Amino acid sequence: MTSLRQLNQALNECDTYQQWLEIATNIDSNAGMTAWRNLDQSNDYPYQLLQSHTKKLQTLIVDKNHLELAAFIKESLYRTLGELDGERLYQQALCGTKKVIERYLDGIVLALNTLCDNPLPGVSEQGKLKLLSQAEKNFGRPALMLSGGGTFGIFHNGVIRTLLDQDLLPNIISGTSMGSITAGILASHHDHEIKALLSKPDDSHYQPLKQLPLRSVWSKKALLDPNQLQQCLEANIGDYTFLEAFNKTGREVSITVSPARAGLKPRILNHQTAPNVLITSAAKASCSVPGLFPASQLEERSSEGKVIPYLKGELWVDGSFASDIPRQRISRLNNVNYFIVSQANPHIVPFISHRQQGGFFATLKDIATTSVLAQSNTLLKVARRRLIKQPWRSWLNHTSLLFDQDYLGDINIHPNFPPNWYLKFMINPSNKERDYLLKMGERSTWPKLAMIKDQTRISSTLQSCITRLQVRLNEQKKKQPVAKVDQTMTEKSLESMKSKQPLM
Repeated sequence: MTSLRQLNQALNECDTYQQWLEIATNIDSNAGMTAWRNLDQSNDYPYQLLQSHTKKLQTLIVDKNHLELAAFIKESLYRTLGELDGERLYQQALCGTKKVIERYLDGIVLALNTLCDNPLPGVSEQGKLKLLSQAEKNFGRPALMLSGGGTFGIFHNGVIRTLLDQDLLPNIISGTSMGSITAGILASHHDHEIKALLSKPDDSHYQPLKQLPLRSVWSKKALLDPNQLQQCLEANIGDYTFLEAFNKTGREVSITVSPARAGLKPRILNHQTAPNVLITSAAKASCSVPGLFPASQLEERSSEGKVIPYLKGELWVDGSFASDIPRQRISRLNNVNYFIVSQANPHIVPFISHRQQGGFFATLKDIATTSVLAQSNTLLKVARRRLIKQPWRSWLNHTSLLFDQDYLGDINIHPNFPPNWYLKFMINPSNKERDYLLKMGERSTWPKLAMIKDQTRISSTLQSCITRLQVRLNEQKKKQPVAKVDQTMTEKSLESMKSKQPLM
């Protein structure tokens, strides 16, 4: 009989999600977690309320009482969802949370589809579309946030590959620094194109770093060649503006950049805020770590098709310094209520796992690291205030901003690197190292899939319903006969216009 230790070791060596799921199911069964999932009773959520609401949803659907069903869905979601989105409910079993929660979500999804696909007394299809669109706006949408991380950012591509395979990739995506490259690829490629790229990594450009000759280091005030980075971006993203990419794929992709001079605010660039900016120029600026790459000028395509400077004279640097995970602004721009974060920053990754664990020692570690980070940030703020005219003040500003950020989301996917890997933070990876990072991205995402699926089901169902209604309404418009012109009324109208007399 295979021991739990052997099963856990095999779990960390799986090559596919199906292999992982089979072993995870075995582990849950042996550890008693399957029984935990089947047991409704718990102090962590209102299980009795879920039981009764699931039963009522089923009754209203069977009785075809659609008006009451619509009202009850709204009431039920307001009363229950706030207690069903905590990670604590997904930390026990590997394969998911309580079955009663899954049954409740099944009921909500079935109810929404029932309302979409059946007549609603007194409500037209257009009215139904308006109701569901308002519900989606009130409920909000999920977003995927891709952090910086240098070479470690290749991890994001493994995360993307898994989410695509499971049809769980959000349509709203934000990328910063190295994450901006992956975001740019997503902006300009359809799903099948991305799957093809990720299935053949040897055909993609994974070599953005090239050391400048010593004679150029002083003049450019940087160690790495920006032209090599530009070649990597062009090879992977293509020649698209944000608006052109949005028109191609429909993805709402944002890239963050930080100002090179004091006084300017960081920017989020996307098809709404900077439609004509070239994605490659945004990603180049977002990857321009001060000291490694020179500050970068953003570029846009003019109405004549020429590439010209955007905000000429203003230079931009790595987006991570100001806003690695811009939750507040993405929420405001895109109506996002749920954030999936792929976090690969080497100064953040070591401190994430204990925040998501229970137990005494994890709590102590959380207290210690949080205290150290808070104290460091306070000291940096004092230094910024006191050393106003010192030449290194800009570095103090950037470092302080790095510490004074919230790097996490509602679901956090992160790698677990061995200590020696932190020496490889800013080097071009070998093919073996690249494949290791891609596979780690996949393996780190598999345990999060159940939670991602549950927490985004309602949003994706609402969007699916809205799309179906829009298609049906468009088909109805095509079938409507062209209205015949009343010749008599036309003649009266002409005569009235000539005489400037009212028609009636």
